[in-house]
Amino acid sequence: MTEVRETALNSISEAFDRHGLPLDLVEPPAPAMPQMTPQLLAHAVCILGATQDPQARPLIEPLLRHHAPDVREEARRTAAEITAPKPEGRVHKS
Repeated sequence: MTEVRETALNSISEAFDRHGLPLDLVEPPAPAMPQMTPQLLAHAVCILGATQDPQARPLIEPLLRHHAPDVREEARRTAAEITAPKPEGRVHKS
């Protein structure tokens, strides 16, 4: 199951290289986040942040207290990125 989730997350990430994706398109994996490994969870947080949608914050904020340092750091970066002033066009730094 981990390999399937990893493949799906990688595909979504690659799509962001070419297109701006809305939160409602990338949010469906969110219910599986509690069962993800820390590495996959950090990847999922990055994807949520790439939407630049403030409505993703409630999905990200609980992860600021996650036991894995990498997940906490990605959640911190992503939450800050979502609330930062937006430059022209899409820019994702996570």
